[in-house]
This record gives sequence, C-alpha cells and structure tokens, in this order.
Amino acid sequence: MVRSPEVIHKTMSAIRGKDTGIEMKLRKALTEAGVRYRIYSSSVIGHPDILLPRERIAIFADSEFWHGYRFEENEAKIKTNRSFWIPKIKRNIERDKEVNKTLHEEGYLVLRYWGFEIEKELDRVISEILDAINKRKEIFDRAERIDKKDYTTMGYLFDGDRVLLLCRNKEKNDVNEGKYIGVGGHMEKGETILQCMKREVMEETGLTAKKCVYLGKLSFINTVCDPERIYVYRIESFEGEMKECDEGTLSWVDFDKAMDLPMWEGDKAFFPFIRSKNPRPFHFLLNYDGDELLDVIGPIYNRKKEGKKNKKKSKNGKKK
Repeated sequence: MVRSPEVIHKTMSAIRGKDTGIEMKLRKALTEAGVRYRIYSSSVIGHPDILLPRERIAIFADSEFWHGYRFEENEAKIKTNRSFWIPKIKRNIERDKEVNKTLHEEGYLVLRYWGFEIEKELDRVISEILDAINKRKEIFDRAERIDKKDYTTMGYLFDGDRVLLLCRNKEKNDVNEGKYIGVGGHMEKGETILQCMKREVMEETGLTAKKCVYLGKLSFINTVCDPERIYVYRIESFEGEMKECDEGTLSWVDFDKAMDLPMWEGDKAFFPFIRSKNPRPFHFLLNYDGDELLDVIGPIYNRKKEGKKNKKKSKNGKKK
C-alpha cells in the first residue's frame, strides 16, 4: 500500500527526534556517573545528542531503523512504501558518515551507539565513554600544563612550490633522528615567539626571515619525555645565502612530495595547513608513546567572540 504524502507527513511528525528513550537512558547513566555534558549543541555539526566540549567528544544514540543498522541485510525487510523509506534511510547513513568525517577533522572523537547497545549493554557503553573521557582529559591536562621553558618554534620556508626541510641526521640521541621537520628550536629567556623564530632560522640556515606568517600551535605530548608547545610559522620571504646546518641536512623539497619523506606521523596531520592562503590559527594535540602516534586531536580553532556593543547610559542608569 502506498501512503499519501499527508499520511507520511503525519506519521513523521509524530516521531520524536529529541529526548528519545535511548537518549534519556544514556544521559541518566552518564549523569549518575558524574559526567557533565551538553545536548544538541547548535555550534557543532550534526548537533550531537551528547557533547563533551572540553574533551571534544561527540556521542550519538542511533535508532536501528532510522540510521540503517546492517542496512544491506535489513533493506529487504521493508515491505511498505519502499520508494520513500529506502532513499531516506540511505540519506541518513550518508549524512552520518559526513558528520563523522567533519567532526573527526575538527578534532572530535565520535562515539555512536545503537539503541540495542544502550538498552542491553549499558554498563559496557558507559565504561567505554568514561574510558574515552579519562584518556582525553589526561591529554588536555598535560597540554595545559606545558611550561614556558618548553615553548619552541617551527618554521617552514617557502620558495615558490618548494619548502625547506631539515633532515635531523647529525646529532647523537636526537629525538628527531632521521625525520624531516621544519627549522626551529626552544625559546630563550626574554624572547618573544616571533623573535625566537627569526633567530632559529638565522642560526640553522643562515637566512634572514623577513615575512613570517603565524599558522598555529602544536601540543606535542609523549609518554617518554616532557610535553612541548610548538608555534608554527610559514616564512614567505627571506634573504641571504643558505649555509650548512650543524643539526642535519637542509633540502628544498616540492611541497606536494614532502609527506612522502620520513616524518613524525602527527606532522602529516597539520602539514597540509602550512600552505593555506588565509590561515586561521589552529591547535593540534599530538599524543605519542615514543615514536608511536596514539592520537591526533585537531585542528581546534578558537571560537570568535562576538563583540558586544557598548551602549551609553544616561545619568539615571538607563540605556539610551
């Protein structure tokens, strides 16, 4: 039987899109576990059912029918009005994939649970969420505690389509041994970040950096050493003659081929951003265990605060 558009509209209108039973059950369990969260945040794509903004975790409680659980198997079970339900569910599946991809690119951990998991395996679901919260909290806490003595800079000099990279291959016990990175190093007492960047470029390359574009920062977290805060620049103009570097071999590399070289795995997450024409300062958190990349969180962008208009007040305190 093919239902009329009016019947379909009435049926769809009666279906609850928010505060569903599985959402309420999940929220109640998280609240009892002491988790504070937001719901249906309009500032995040996909409006996650549950959002933990500090840890950047987005949680969705998905019903099996609407979100297409094992849809290749279950599609045949839809007997009525197939021309409506099948395309709609397929669109939902694709939309969920797009939301997941975008959230991941913005540094969110996406956790999706089917209704039957929340109904029948709630303890396991809550345990997984709490574990994810604790791991992310530890990363963010370490990033926030980075001392100024561990601030460093990293600069990428450009000559047309070529970028200057340093292969660290001359120092013993170098944590970057064998890897291609930008030029840079630790800030010295009394320096600004930009002063540090220019000094490091001169010391490592012999070149004078003229135009430095700030790109963002990295929080380098590693289980085997102290964390570092790395401020990243693109150097668009410079002058002088390049010299040999004491710390490694300098090479001009085609930008499009640079990521084929040995790099820190986490560098590949932010490297495409260093060529952005209109860079918006980013923050990446790169979590390692030795050389093994455990997690990349980012890019995180600072939300622009809307300026509040100053309204003049009259003598009696009322706004004009």
